[in-house]
Order: sequence, then C-alpha cells, then structure tokens
Amino acid sequence: MSCQKLGKCHPAAHILLVAIQDIELKLVGGDILITSQQMPHSWPISLAELWLWLCFAVGRITSWSCISERLVYSLRSFSARDKVSGTVLSFTSTEPSLLQYPCNDGDPWGRPSPALYLGQKVFLSTDGFETSLLPLTIPSELEIPNASVSAAAFVKKDQLVMVINGRVYLYIFRAGEEEWLPVQGINFLVTKLSNTHCCYPGQDPACQAISMTIFAYETGHSVSKSHIFRSEDGGHTFTALKLSPELQGVLLGVYNFVSLSQTGLLINHTHSGGEGKGEGAYFSYTGSNMSHMYSHSSMGFNLKSTGGHDVQGIQHPYLWGFTILWTKDTLLISSSNGLLVEPVIVQTREFSRTSLPFPGGGLCHVAISNTEIAALTQDHQIFHGSLDMVSTIMVQLEEGNSSQKGLCNAALMFDKVGMLTVLSPIPTNSSWAYNFQKCTLNVQLLIMEFWPPLQDCPVEILKGHFHNKIHYIDMHQKLNFSATFVPKPGTGAFPVVTVSNPHVLGFWAQITEDGYTYDGNTKYSLYMQLLQQYFSGMADPHFSDTFPSGGMSILTVDIPNKGPSCIDMQPLSALINVGCPPTKHIKVFKNTTACSKGLFNQGMLQDNFTYTISHNLYDPHFLATPQLGQSDLEVLYKYNKLGCPLLLYYDTPWLPILELWENDAFVEHVSADFVVFEVNGMYNYDYLLTAAEANCISQPQNWTALIQKQDSPNPHTAWSRMNYESCKNHDGPKLVSPSAKYQILGQNEKNKIIFSHYNGFYIFEAIVVDKLYSYCELSATVSVYVTGALPKSYIHAWITLTAFLTVILIAVLMGYLLHKLSLMKKSPKVKVF
Repeated sequence: MSCQKLGKCHPAAHILLVAIQDIELKLVGGDILITSQQMPHSWPISLAELWLWLCFAVGRITSWSCISERLVYSLRSFSARDKVSGTVLSFTSTEPSLLQYPCNDGDPWGRPSPALYLGQKVFLSTDGFETSLLPLTIPSELEIPNASVSAAAFVKKDQLVMVINGRVYLYIFRAGEEEWLPVQGINFLVTKLSNTHCCYPGQDPACQAISMTIFAYETGHSVSKSHIFRSEDGGHTFTALKLSPELQGVLLGVYNFVSLSQTGLLINHTHSGGEGKGEGAYFSYTGSNMSHMYSHSSMGFNLKSTGGHDVQGIQHPYLWGFTILWTKDTLLISSSNGLLVEPVIVQTREFSRTSLPFPGGGLCHVAISNTEIAALTQDHQIFHGSLDMVSTIMVQLEEGNSSQKGLCNAALMFDKVGMLTVLSPIPTNSSWAYNFQKCTLNVQLLIMEFWPPLQDCPVEILKGHFHNKIHYIDMHQKLNFSATFVPKPGTGAFPVVTVSNPHVLGFWAQITEDGYTYDGNTKYSLYMQLLQQYFSGMADPHFSDTFPSGGMSILTVDIPNKGPSCIDMQPLSALINVGCPPTKHIKVFKNTTACSKGLFNQGMLQDNFTYTISHNLYDPHFLATPQLGQSDLEVLYKYNKLGCPLLLYYDTPWLPILELWENDAFVEHVSADFVVFEVNGMYNYDYLLTAAEANCISQPQNWTALIQKQDSPNPHTAWSRMNYESCKNHDGPKLVSPSAKYQILGQNEKNKIIFSHYNGFYIFEAIVVDKLYSYCELSATVSVYVTGALPKSYIHAWITLTAFLTVILIAVLMGYLLHKLSLMKKSPKVKVF
C-alpha cells in the first residue's frame, strides 16, 4: 500500500468520520493519532489500519444509500497484549448469521437487545455492536483445538445455547461474568437448535414455558432414525423424543408451532405419495409434547438448495404463525405455521416474480422484525418487504455490486421500525479486537425514492385494547373484543380476522360504522366474540377432539395485501390460551373451626404442634390396607398452609363445600364432581352411598384401582380430570359390584363422607375431576378435626346384659326366699291331740 493510494482515499473518509464520529486525525512525529472529544487523550494507530478503516467506509458509501455509516470502535484501546483466553469460536457456515434476542420491547431504557454475530469469528454484543469486541471463546478444557459453532439460540436475555463441535453447551453471561455449562441428556452429536420466543409482556407462566423450550437435533438423515432432544428448562437438561417409524424422508428441521399447539417436523420427501405431500418438502405435525400420532401434514413445496440439507428457519417472536425458510437459492414464507408455504414475490426494477431462485447470486442473510423482512444477497443487493397474511412482496432497495459477489461477510439487523442496519466486522492489525462497520438504511425513504408507483398504506387507524396481551378462555367461557379502524378513502380496505388454531378457538365478527374522524373519514368498529370451538356449534366434533387439553391460538386482525408501505402499521394480535387461567384456584369452605369453639388456639397450632396417627389407621401406600409392623406416625401440623381445622362431629356425614376463586375474588361454589383423599394415608372413613345407590350404570372408579395402576403410587396424580370416567357412561366397564362404595362427591349431593368412632385430625385434599368444569387442575387441602366420639367400652354388650339379667334374677329370687322365711317365723305352732 502506497501513500499515494492513501492520499486518494483519506480526504473523503476523513470528512465522513469527522461528521459522524467527531474524530480528529493528526500526524505527529510519523505517527497517526486519533482524537475524539469523548476521550481525554489520543492513541496511535498504524497506517495500514487507518487505510483499512477509511477506505472501507468510502467504498461502502458508493455501494449503499446509507443515511448513516460508521466505523464503530471502542473508547478503550486494545493492544496485542489483550489476548483472548480459551478456544476461539467460528461459524461452520460460509454465510454469516446474526441472532438478536427478540423480546426487548419492554426495556424501560430503550437499550438494544443482546445480539450474536456468527461468522469467521463469533461476537456477542450487549450494546448493539457500538464498541469493539474480542472474539467469543470457550474454555480450552471444554473444546480444543477448534470450536466450530453450527447453531445457536437465545433462551433468555442473558442465556445462549450453542452447538459446538456437535456438543451442546449453555452459555450464561450476566453482570460482566460468564459461565459455560455442558447440557445434560444428549448422548449423540447434533447439528441444529430450534426454539421460539413468547414476547408478550408480563410474567405469564405459559408464556415463560414457551421461551424455555428448545429442540436439539441432527439433520440430513432419515427422519425415523434421527435423534431429536427437547429441553423444557432453558437448555439445562434434554430428553430424547421418540419418532414414528412410519415417517419417511430426510429431516430438515424441528419447529415449535405454539400458536397451532403442534410440533412440526420439516421433512424432505423424495418420493410422491401421501396426502398433500408429493415431491419436495413438507411439514408433519404432532402434539406439542409429541405424544399424539402424526395425524396430518402440510402441502408440499419446493425447497431447493445447492448447499445440501442446510435450511435456515426463522419464527416470528409474537407467535403470529409466520415462518421463514431459506437456503442459498430459495426464500419461502408461511403465515400459517407451515400449513401453506409459498415463495416470496420479488420486485426489482427489471421484473417481478417469485423468489425461485432468489436473484442476486443467492442469499447471504435474512432478518425479520415484528412487521418487516429483509434479505441480503451474495452480490450485496438488499430486498425489503412487509410481512403479510396473504402474500409477502419484497422490493429491491439497493442494486449492490456484482464485482463483490461472494464477499458475504455482512449481516442484517433491524434497529427499529423502518431502520435496517448492515453490519460487518473489521479486524484490527494491532490487537485481537474487531471493530464494526455499520450502514443504516432508512427503508421508507428508499421505498419512496425508488418505488414511487407503490401504493400508499390503505389504512390510517387500526387499534384495539386487546392487542399485545395474553387472554384466557376457560371451559364454557367467552371473550368479547372490539377494534377501531379507519381506511383511507377509496381504497376499500377492510380488516380480516384470523385465528391460527381453529381446532380450539372459534369466533364470530361483525363490522359497523361508528361515526367519522376529524378529517371526515368514516370510522368503523369491529366486534368479535371468541369461544371454544368444541362448544361453538360451528365445527364437527371430531374437528376439535383435543378440547380436554385445550391449546393456544393467535387472534390476528390485519389488512390483507397492504403492501410494503405499511411497515409501521402493526397488525392487532393477542395470544388466546384456551386453558387454565393461572390465578384460578379453589378453597374448602369452613363454617365452624376448632379454634372458634375453643378446642385449640392459633398459638398452640403455630408452635410446632404435632399429633399422632395410630399405626393401624394409615397406609403409606394409600391402598387402605393395614400394614403390619409399622409404627405410629408423628405429624407436624403446618398452620401456615392449613390454618385452623374445620370442626366436624363423627356421627354427622360431611360433604365438603368447594369455592372457586380467581385472584382474590370469589367466583362461585363448585358444582362439579370431585374426589378426596387423606394425605397421610388414613383410611378410617368411608362413603355414604354405594354404586347402586348412586344410580351407576357402569362400574365406578375408586382410589385403590387407580393407585395400583401407577408405577410409583401418588394420590396427587392418580385421579384427575384427564382420566376421570363417570359411572353414568353406558360405554364404561360393566357394573359387577353394585355394593362397592361410590367415592365421587359433588354433583350427587346425597353422597357424603362418614367417619368412624374416632376423635382426631384428618388432612384431606380435594381434587376436581369433572372434565367439563375447568381446564385447571383444581385442588385444595383442608384440615379437619373430628370430635364427639365417647370412649369405647371394652366389655361385651351380651355379657353385660346377661350379667345384668342374672343379677336381677338373683335379686328377685333372694327377695322371694327372704319373704318366705319371714312368713315362716311369724306363723304360730299348732298342737295335735
């Protein structure tokens, strides 16, 4: 490199850096010094490094229409002494990738999301790549001499899962500290990771569980022989999943389609046959826990790739159902969780066609935001589009430079709506650190400049209070929503309501005029009612056969075919969980307690109070069987959980009264079937009715039979709403023992619990087992103190009666004899002559 060449580049680049970074360059004693107003001193750089910084920036300006182009560096200087420790990570793919943690809209300070750049070197940034970075490394004792990353995924904001040399590691970084942990449960080498995020605000447990679920698997093999592992704790432990041997084809990917309540297997089907398949790729769906049979598949689609089986997949962070699949040659999109996959429509200044193959010499990188999608090609063309529920159109923003084809070292990331950044790492000669070249594009300005024929956004207002929230529908419940929208005059635009999982969620909608805006445009109101599909009457019962377990669905209100000009008009969406609201619970009503009657006081029960259960009154296996040789059971009374015990009398049958609560508000008295058991295994109580007296037409279930079916007896799980069968079912087992006790309480108010002649404590747990009452596993624990039983006499009643009668008989006989003797003494003597 000559000084003459540097002189050609220096002036324009110097002006650029001064304008953007407030940097001043000086030549002092043969050294080039960089000075910034933000720094108290200057530091030297080499001539070669300056040439790399400055000429790279000027070269990029001539290629892309950046509104801001910066060479980002660290305020602290890195030197050759700043060496990395451990094994440096590198990405296995020739094209770079950039991962951003998607759930960052709620950051109160507006800080950028953590991001991971995967290329020849791997970089982790927590400030949007606004400083120089050292390459990411893994401790040498874990991987040496090379550490090739084939896949990575954010699980939390400060937690990554990576596949390095086929092994899976959990990387935790927080507060300036880092930790690498090998995961547990994976005993085969894998190549890919897959997960999706639930970015709705709040601390909803179901939403958090979605983000903590991640799949690790290998691709390129027969799907029936592939190894798939799933973690539900954020990547700490994995369990192997069993696949059906009937599945044929090559496994390309595994996806968690949350808003369809399904797991999707992306399969390359090489032979025609099978419903909806044909040649090409398709999705095969199973239950979210892979416990259901493989019941249906998507339509087939072409997924061409010159790079073998390396297919990249992106899922929308708000679970709208958008799934993007891309290879070097193909860009496909689905708005229906893969059920229908279509090519993206590409518009350049010369043509408009589908993206098969994608123009620009092949794809280099694809990125999405909440409403946008962007693609960078091998020859540095940039395409941009809006995610659309009908068809996604991507327009060419930059023509690129064909002479740079193959130099694919840049990646895309969205900073905010309409602002797209092209990022490239730049090495430094004097240290291990890398700087970052950032070119920011204003998408809306470029669309207006290069694509004036494109239609304006056809809607002015689209809003609804239900947007960006999680809503629950429990059994037999409904939700009512409304939205307001104002279309632009003459466009004829109207919103379309969709649900991603019609198997669990049905709806009806109505649009009415609702006045005018200040501009005189007509305002419309959209009214929607959402309900369980099973009870809607709008679908065949077999269409919603998963109703006992519920499911999730996304409600979306959007304008179809709104075009690339609507990137700031976000669809209205809400996550509808047809399932158990997390704040719903039950309590057992206590009308009279032992404390209120003075039998106990709170202080006594709180002071490590214990009571004893006789050895012949409990069975630790909960089979109501006497256990020989066991000792008495000492029980610590947990007052904080149980409170004062309910007071009952042994000779009065008892029916627990259950109350349904949501948050801290009473809802209703539970009018559903429920069962109870004593948590310590006590069995000295019974039920009032028999199966015949309860009008059963099939044999009723009982605790002993259900617990015996379990490998590890556990009454908390033995009987639940998922396995409960009513004895009023004609298809149930034959009624062979009508005298058996009927152990279900609730709807049959005649059935009650009866106690034996016993005074003491019972700790009962009540479990609602009615399938149609609620999706919740409703249970409550209550302590009971039974009193009123007088001490038993150990003398037999017949012996007592016989002795009593004998005493009476003897008394009567003695009275008679004494009377006779007294008469004999009083009568006079008679002389006979």
